[in-house]
Parts: sequence; C-alpha cells; structure tokens
Amino acid sequence: MIDYSDTDARLEEYCEVFDFYMESGELPPSADTDDCLVNYIKEVIDNNPQVDGSDPTWVEVMKNGLVEYLSSLLEIFGREQKQAQTELNLIAAFENASIERKRQMWQQVKDTIQNNYPPERMNIEGFTDQFKSGNRDAVFAALTDDWRQACEENLQMRLQQTLDITKTGVQQHLNTAGHYDYETIRNDEKYFHSYPKLAEIVDMIGRDKISANDVRDKVVISYLPTTVAKTTAVDEIDRVESGRNLERVLPAEFAMPDDLFFKRYSCGELQQFSSPGKGKLRKVEETRKEPRRIKGPIIVSIDTSYSMKGTPQKIAFSLLRQLIRIARKQKRPCFLITFSVRATAIDLSKPANWSKLNDFIKNGYSGGTDGEQMLAQALRVLKKGTFEMGDVLIVSDFQFPTPQPATSQAIRNEKALGTRFYGLLIGTRPGGYTTVLDKIWKV
Repeated sequence: MIDYSDTDARLEEYCEVFDFYMESGELPPSADTDDCLVNYIKEVIDNNPQVDGSDPTWVEVMKNGLVEYLSSLLEIFGREQKQAQTELNLIAAFENASIERKRQMWQQVKDTIQNNYPPERMNIEGFTDQFKSGNRDAVFAALTDDWRQACEENLQMRLQQTLDITKTGVQQHLNTAGHYDYETIRNDEKYFHSYPKLAEIVDMIGRDKISANDVRDKVVISYLPTTVAKTTAVDEIDRVESGRNLERVLPAEFAMPDDLFFKRYSCGELQQFSSPGKGKLRKVEETRKEPRRIKGPIIVSIDTSYSMKGTPQKIAFSLLRQLIRIARKQKRPCFLITFSVRATAIDLSKPANWSKLNDFIKNGYSGGTDGEQMLAQALRVLKKGTFEMGDVLIVSDFQFPTPQPATSQAIRNEKALGTRFYGLLIGTRPGGYTTVLDKIWKV
C-alpha cells in the first residue's frame, strides 16, 4: 500500500516525476505506476501539449498549480488511508488472536464487514456457514485474506473517486488563474532584466562560475618537529646522539667508506649533534584560500516594512523568483524570511510550502523594521540544519540598526564555515552594514 501520510516526501517524488516526464516524455523507472497521482501527472502533461517545455514560465506555472492541487489532495488521501489503516489493524489483530479472542471479536468483525462491503464483495454469512462444516483455521485464513484485499481495493476506489471528482480544478486553473500567474511572473522578469545588478547576485549565489573572490579561508594546522637549524650555535648543542639527519652529522662520519656510511645512514646509526629542542613539536597555522564548492542553503530575507512598498517590493519579488529557480535546479534548501516588526521563515525547499509564497506576495507591506530578529532567524535556520557554505541575502533599504555584538559574533562564526552574507540595498544608505556583510549591491 502506498504511503500518503508523508506529504513532503510524496510531493518531492511527484516533482521529480513531473520534471523527468517533461524532459524525456517517459515516467522515471522509480515511479510507482500503481499510484493514481503519478498517472494523473502524466495525464495533465499529455492533455496540455502547448506546455512543451519551450516556455519555462508556462512549465513553472503548470508545475506550481499541480503541486498546490496535489498538496491539498494528499490531505484527503492521508485521512482516507488512516481510516483504512485502522481497519487493517483490526484485520491483523483478528488474524493473530487466539480462538477465544476471535470469538470475543466476532461481532465487531461481522459489523465492520457488513457496514463497509456489499454481500457480493464480502459475504460474511457465507463464511459463517463454512465454519460449521469446513476446516476452521482454513476458513479464518480465507476470511482475513479476502477482507484485507477488499479493504485495500476499497481504499484505492475511494482515492480514485476523490481524484476524478476534483481533478478538473487543475485544468481550470491552467485556463484561468494560470494565465494570470503567467503574466505576473513575466512582469516580474521584466523588473529583473531592468536591473543588471540582480543578475550579478544570481550568478554569485548560484555559483555556476566560481569567482576569484568567492573563496573561503581555511586554516590548516600542522605540527612540525623542532630541530637544530643549520646555523645552530655551539652553546645550543646539548649532546651527541645516533640518527640520520645529514644537517647535524658529525664531520668525522663523512670520512668513513661509502658502503659503511650508507649502511649506518639507513639504520639511523650516524653520530650527530642533538639539542634541548629535540623531540618537541611546534604548532604552525597556515591560512589557505579554497573555493566554496559545497552549495549550502539559500536564505533570502526580504524587508516587508512600509518603506519597501511599491517598486522596491517588485524588485525584491523579481529577484526572489530567480533565486528560487536556482535552488530548485541545484536541489538546495531555500528559505524565505520576511521581516518588518517580526520575522517569519518559510522553507521553500518543501513543495507543500510553495503556495505560501503566493500568500506572501499578495500580502501588503506595513510596519517598521526589526533587523535583529531577521538576522536571528537566519542564524537559527543555519544552525537548525547544521548548514555550511550557505548564501544569505538581505533585500532592504537597511533603515535599521546594525546587529548586536553577540549577533555579529554569530555571523562571523558562520562566515568561518563558508557562509556568505550579502545585501541588496534598495535605497541610498546601507548604514553600518558595509562592515557586516561580505558584499552589498545597490539599485
């Protein structure tokens, strides 16, 4: 039986089915063709040949509409499956019960079967008659097997009926609301292409091209032996010992025959000077530059205070859509943090939360700005997933104070793990954030 209870896992699988079928025209080998929702995704794509992949915006609109519909459908499927699981648990309990316990459960079993199945599917009276003349254990085994099969078939029938009744909604969405969503996205893209700095941000965070500046400092610690240098002073020499350090070998050793010298050298038996520092290790720290090859989470913090209303809001939306596309393409965790008086985080890597993005875009802007809460929320996201080498982008007019000392230290700690903090200034003054963030773009 297909498990519909884990909505996030099912939606991720359906997204992979959608992408694979759009690209290849075939279902992926891992797809479960017994799943009516897998077959429905194929049906929707086949019934919309105009969405052939040549226009990625239409593909995005159709995929988002499908995911929103499947998300609500999975809630219904989950409830139906939970109800069926309760009956399957009763079947298992009855099957494994002693004969005395079976007698006690019989009335409950009989009522459940009569209430849920017509006589032509589950003839409980026929099984009752067989108990009088047949092998009792064989009859019980036949009853539970037939009952289990009927329960699973009944579940699949109810799920298919739910799908058949509601599936016209997605096609209607593509024909009506889909066109509106399409035009909205295209208008956002016009804003994106009007500001070249936005493309720079996408390139930097997408990291398709590794910039010479996009590196992390890696501190390499090594422990080297402390030995006598070539210019060791006489008063630093402590004693004579055996070894094979040619820089400290006694001059007399070089006078012996070559074969004997190399034999004693290979065995470490040459006489050489020693010093008090022999055997001690010294700690050496070396800072190296290396590319940030691991692509961690993308965290976009958008200022939703009243001062960002209007054109700044549209610029922020246009950039956000591009970064979400990058995250989906690279399969990176993606979080949206909206902040004004309070900060709220949405995990956009989960398809079930995609509809919340539309709610965010439609909501108005109001209130002041609390940058401290926003940064604290971003740091919590990084800590929660033990992420490293992430990219945090703050989109704001930066009309709020610089972070508190503890927050500044936490930011430095994340930077040491390779995370970069960027800013898009929609305004004129970044305040003190030029020293807090790794880079600030201005539009």
